[in-house]
Amino acid sequence: MKGYFLKNVGIIVLNWQNWRDTLACLNSLKKLVFSESINIIVCDNGSEDVSFTKILNWAQQNYALTEIGVWFSDYFPEIPANLPTLPFVLIQTSANLGFAGGNNVGIRYALATKTCTYLWLLNNDTLVETQALSALYDYAETQPHLGLIGSTIIDYYQRDQVQCAGGCRYSPLLTVFRPVCGGESLNTVMQKPTVKLDYVYGASLFFRVTAVEQVGLLNEEYFLFYEELDYSQRLRRQNYDIGWCKNSWVYHKGSASIGKKSEGNREKLQTAQYYENLSTLKYTANFYPRLLPLVMLLRFVLKSLILTIRGDFFLLPSLLKAYRDFTHK
Repeated sequence: MKGYFLKNVGIIVLNWQNWRDTLACLNSLKKLVFSESINIIVCDNGSEDVSFTKILNWAQQNYALTEIGVWFSDYFPEIPANLPTLPFVLIQTSANLGFAGGNNVGIRYALATKTCTYLWLLNNDTLVETQALSALYDYAETQPHLGLIGSTIIDYYQRDQVQCAGGCRYSPLLTVFRPVCGGESLNTVMQKPTVKLDYVYGASLFFRVTAVEQVGLLNEEYFLFYEELDYSQRLRRQNYDIGWCKNSWVYHKGSASIGKKSEGNREKLQTAQYYENLSTLKYTANFYPRLLPLVMLLRFVLKSLILTIRGDFFLLPSLLKAYRDFTHK
């Protein structure tokens, strides 16, 4: 690979006002058993709490000062040549750029170091098993046709239960996804030789850098949701495939940045409802334009019905706003 002289793995973790989970994730990364070099890049996505300070304090307790890099940047639109390769880099953006935008800041930095052969994007509400990265790396080295690989995502609170084996299946017409092996026992899933994926789940995304150079960055048209589906589609257009590394175990809490109804996070849920619907329509328009009229009708009717049955009337305005903004773009 021209210009790349080390087999580094750049690990990118995105934080948004959730430093406690981020530090737990970083502590698990420090325990990884891996023979190649690792560079951890944490992007603080415009947090308005004490996240930046807490993460920097953690870094100073775990690395020498010469091993830490601190940057303040929105997008790195013009990346300096030959950025330093440091064990730990903390980048703060001046605004919340969303999942794609925030991770792209870290991806741009990693690519600019010209030392990474793989990039591992992790949700900050994950913990990794000590062999999780070694398994991904070894599998990727034997499967050059794979541009993106997912891990076995295990429920953080029920560690014998799998959230998904690598990713999900997706119905373009009904706009619903089904986690592959979701809810099955870990022992059962480990017996499966392979699975079929429509996209890799975003809690653990292991990219081949040569694929990223061809396909490009995550699509920032999606502020939340559908980034993984979009990227999996674009990879296939460049003749790459996606896959599952069963021996890479990642424990995932889920809903850390979105919140849950039981926790009283009405504003976060309204935001999630808005972007889920808006991104669904954008994705359909981008990849299944002939289905768009039918999808718009079916989704609006079914979503309205489901929200009404559940008594989630406070989410109906978010649904309406998503449709209005999409049609008036």
